[in-house]
Amino acid sequence: MSVKCLLRMSCAVSGLLIASTAAAQVSDERAERPAEASTQTTQEDSETPDEAPRSGVEEREITVTGSRFSKLLDQPQPKAVISAEDRNLAGVNSASELIRSQPGFNITGDFGINVRGVGRQTAQTLLGQENTVIQYIDNFINLVPEDIAESTLFGGNITFVRGPAGTTYGRNAIAGAINVISRAPTKDFTAQVVAGTARAGAYNFGANLSGPITDNLGFRVGMQRFVQPSIFKAVGGAKGAGFAIDNTYFEFQLDWNIGNLHVRNRATTFSYDNQPGYPTVSRYNNGLNGNTSAAFGDLSPNPAFGYDGPLPNQPYQTNVNVVGYDRLRGNFQNVLNADLDLGFATFFYTGGYQEYVSSGEADRDLTSRVSYDGDTIAPGTFEPGTQVPTDYRTNYLNDNYFWSQEVRLEGNGNGPLDWVLGFYYFNQKFDEQYWENIANATDAILNPIVGTPGLTLAPNPRRSTYEQRNLYEIRSNAVFGNVTWDITPEIRFDGGLRYTMDEKEAQTDFRLIYYYPPLYAGDFSPLVHSANPERRDKGLSGRAAIAWRPGPGDQIYASYARGYQSSAFTLGQGLPPDNIADKEYLDVFEIGGNWTSGRLRFDGSIFYQIFHDQQIPIRTRGTFVGPDGPVLGPVFTTFANAKKTEIYGAEAQLSWRPNDFSNVVASYTYLHPTFTDFCPQAPGSSTCGVVNIAVPEFLDSPTNLVPNPDYGPLDLTGNELPRAPRHKASLYGYYGIDMGAAGRLYPGGSIYYQSSFYTSPFTLPNFRVPGRALVNATLTYRTADERLDITAVVSNLFRKRYADSSVLATFGSGSVQQNVYYGADRHWSLTARYRF
Repeated sequence: MSVKCLLRMSCAVSGLLIASTAAAQVSDERAERPAEASTQTTQEDSETPDEAPRSGVEEREITVTGSRFSKLLDQPQPKAVISAEDRNLAGVNSASELIRSQPGFNITGDFGINVRGVGRQTAQTLLGQENTVIQYIDNFINLVPEDIAESTLFGGNITFVRGPAGTTYGRNAIAGAINVISRAPTKDFTAQVVAGTARAGAYNFGANLSGPITDNLGFRVGMQRFVQPSIFKAVGGAKGAGFAIDNTYFEFQLDWNIGNLHVRNRATTFSYDNQPGYPTVSRYNNGLNGNTSAAFGDLSPNPAFGYDGPLPNQPYQTNVNVVGYDRLRGNFQNVLNADLDLGFATFFYTGGYQEYVSSGEADRDLTSRVSYDGDTIAPGTFEPGTQVPTDYRTNYLNDNYFWSQEVRLEGNGNGPLDWVLGFYYFNQKFDEQYWENIANATDAILNPIVGTPGLTLAPNPRRSTYEQRNLYEIRSNAVFGNVTWDITPEIRFDGGLRYTMDEKEAQTDFRLIYYYPPLYAGDFSPLVHSANPERRDKGLSGRAAIAWRPGPGDQIYASYARGYQSSAFTLGQGLPPDNIADKEYLDVFEIGGNWTSGRLRFDGSIFYQIFHDQQIPIRTRGTFVGPDGPVLGPVFTTFANAKKTEIYGAEAQLSWRPNDFSNVVASYTYLHPTFTDFCPQAPGSSTCGVVNIAVPEFLDSPTNLVPNPDYGPLDLTGNELPRAPRHKASLYGYYGIDMGAAGRLYPGGSIYYQSSFYTSPFTLPNFRVPGRALVNATLTYRTADERLDITAVVSNLFRKRYADSSVLATFGSGSVQQNVYYGADRHWSLTARYRF
């Protein structure tokens, strides 16, 4: 029996055991857990701080009792909280909108989240480099940034922490942390139904139900489905291609209280049948209009050579012959939170497991052409009558799972000294396959020749030109502790340490198939085309702060923090030592504080950060015919460690509640991110710098080669850090208008501005993403009994066309084209929510 089956059985058995034990205890164990031991948003019947008698608006609750959460809010460290109610009424619900609303945070397409410029520089879809901002749901690690936008049918408050974290809980985090606290089972029966419609026929519906099974056992169940057809326009080829979603989510929870013990188990599953998004194309490498791209590419014919079809060069346009798909199956997550009050301290446990299988296919060449007559398009290149197949596709198949276990002992803080002591363990295993193929290639590609013709045959059933498989495992152990000491009623010291031990290893294999239609295919993989990188890292991180606290909720603090990140791999064609980056450290010096006056609250800080040995990926290409021979193979990535990066800046956030039913939050962030010493030296080389393959290596003809100084090697000292806009400002909120017996009206929305930034350490125009300003608007009507909400949302109100990332693609003899992924188009939705 597999581990997965055993896990599911163990979850079911534990649920039965909890239920049977709780039933046996009903008659004599009606003890509720004390507030100090709570691990989630309260479900108490008490009034919230800013409201009159509490209604059934569960999303409104932001009061959190005891434990790590309230201690976190009281720590001298920059952080912010947004409730489910704020998300609904202000229309801040997607991951990108949530990140935009927070000072210091930034998100870019597939690269994920960064804080104050500190983030991973490889795409989320690439293994080897870990997230610098750790996301949690109910204290359990989550690897996908989009999951912080869990629907408010399930998710509650979201906490954002800026700066190195990990001395009080969780996984090592060099840049920051985000924790989503889901909505827990309730003491009384409650339920909600949600249904909505949106642009282009999109819709969603869902429901939840929560309540008691016995006096000390509660439950919550829920489901929701989201369907969004593509809104892309096909200028040629397959219609309906472009990003579309069909997602379904289920959850089941049990919450058990018996004596001083509290246990909460949450099991979720999520599936989708989505479509990949496609970028706009600045040009085709087609050999037309002065484009010198050759008919033959690196491994196979240039699919766009001689193509004069329509160019999808405007936002939300496609010209592909295959729609493609992204599918998720077998996704299962189980998270167990438990706490036991020991009197002098509380013992906490958080543990869980997640597994999933994902697969996908997409059009690679971004043209709707599937073949052409070779002798007509490229005379003399192919035999007369040769039909050149060009149904180029990308594909992936991933089978992944991970475990996370954490135990903490937290003092109950009855005196001037409070403390936390914990241990953390993480184990992650990935099996990921990626391949590029020509789906309609001739049968010659099925058995390519290895080396000299006639030597050996190597089966190639996928008709691939490139294949890659990575087996990847990470194990991380850590011990951590934190002490808070109120030296006087006004002076507080807060500090902690974390010692992390990381082990990671990988088996990576790749294969290059040269295809010349219709008769010949050869395996041109180099002699060394696999690698087994492994690293053992240890790192000490921590923080220390001194704060002056003149009154409740007010403080001014000065702090120092050190963050640590383990080594990184590039899994693909890179071979040791070029595919390994050393571990990195971040030093953060900060002065900040918060101040409250009536309905106003101000939070702000100024900071100076020094990034040591930052892991920077550099795009390169393989050379397989001697050091001076032609460049073959697709573009891939190697790593460099930038010796020193300096980032300084300031953050400010102002929150205002004009009345009990309103909330307005404004923030601003300034960053100055610069490489102050970027001159990595390749092993065995005396040359300092990196090469930029986005420009030609030579300026003259092949008979009189003149080196291009912009090609390199280049010292990037003085360049800006990628994906770190210098200016960012946001304003979100809503205003409650009381209409008496008719109910209440909530106009709201958000405004967001971000300045330009570069997507590469090479600060060239092709890598620059322009700044943008976006406006969203919402209007919610709520009945007087607060049972029914009807919410209208228009996002990107003025239909701003903005690039989210700039990607350089290579086809045919090294020529480069720029593809741009655009952010979301204007979108409207209308949603009704009813509370029982």
